[in-house]
Amino acid sequence: MGIDKPDVRFVIHHSMSKSMENYYQESGRAGRDDQRADCILYYGFGDIFRISSMVVMENVGQQKLYEMVKYCLNLSRCRRVLIAQHFDEVWDSAQCNKMCDNCNNEKVYEKVDITDYSRDIMKILEQANQMDEKLTPLKLIDAWMGKGASKLRVADVRPPKFPRNEIERVITNLLLQQYIKEDFSFTAYATISYMKKAPKAALLKNENHTIIVQMRKMKNGADKVKRPEATSPKASHANRENTNQLKRSATLTGRGGNKHSKSESASEVKRSKMSADDSILID
Repeated sequence: MGIDKPDVRFVIHHSMSKSMENYYQESGRAGRDDQRADCILYYGFGDIFRISSMVVMENVGQQKLYEMVKYCLNLSRCRRVLIAQHFDEVWDSAQCNKMCDNCNNEKVYEKVDITDYSRDIMKILEQANQMDEKLTPLKLIDAWMGKGASKLRVADVRPPKFPRNEIERVITNLLLQQYIKEDFSFTAYATISYMKKAPKAALLKNENHTIIVQMRKMKNGADKVKRPEATSPKASHANRENTNQLKRSATLTGRGGNKHSKSESASEVKRSKMSADDSILID
């Protein structure tokens, strides 16, 4: 990046880096003068597959990308601990002083059993395979939500009753846990990522097998994850392209003082007072 300024106050990523090594180097530009600085990372579901199609030909490109995705999806552990562990180092989370979003987070999360939903996703992928149809991640979501082409829907699969961002989290967790995998198609102009069942999907045939993920707990219970019901609910309106949504998840890491960090839309990020000589680095 070639940035050698000590007074960078913000490093803002509009999408996730392709590896933890890249992110560590890029975010390290902030606060080299030991003054307050913030590293803000915005990411979306579409980032995973856009970057994956770029690094698929690298030896460990996908593995490194998935490690970065795990970092972004983590809702509870200190960000600095996660980075330290990646580099085989030890960091005491008590020293974070609430500078990262997870340590400063007041939201409540709970562990949710998504086994039944995972089986529904496998049914959709299996039917698509039998029809010789390829499903992109967005098409898979649409089929699960009861939208898009009717031929891709499965009769006994009911749309989930939780928000689209949680639907994306379920599919991403299945990808990271290797129940589903990416299958790439190469053209002269693009590399396209499709979803397919992975070998681990066979474990879901065992009735005692369970898959647990962490999700936000809603106070009023309105968006709480519920098991599929016999009656299909009307799917709520959602933008098709996640990367164009107004809101994107964010992780924040601070340096040099207490930070108040949370997931929010780009327009809601609190702007610290800056002098004329302070710098913002946007990646």
